[in-house]
Amino acid sequence: MNENANGTSRSTGRSAAVGFLIGATLGAGIALLLAPRSGKQSRRRIAEAGGRLGNAARSQFGKARDLGNDLKRDVAPAVQAGRDHRENRRDRS
Repeated sequence: MNENANGTSRSTGRSAAVGFLIGATLGAGIALLLAPRSGKQSRRRIAEAGGRLGNAARSQFGKARDLGNDLKRDVAPAVQAGRDHRENRRDRS
């Protein structure tokens, strides 16, 4: 896994960023619902906020997919080495 100079993983920072983004979007949505606006204006603003949230979710899903693929690529050689070792031990028995 990718680690920073201080030993923390990048995924911790990403998780915090995702949490912040979701919280900010939800907060904005609630503020829109509570703001004194006409129904039409409120619906439009909620739709815009929903679009932004959808875009952010798609972006984060793509990043998570890429991270998973990177992890799979990084771990595959170790898994194969373990399988090879097991086979070598079985052949010796």
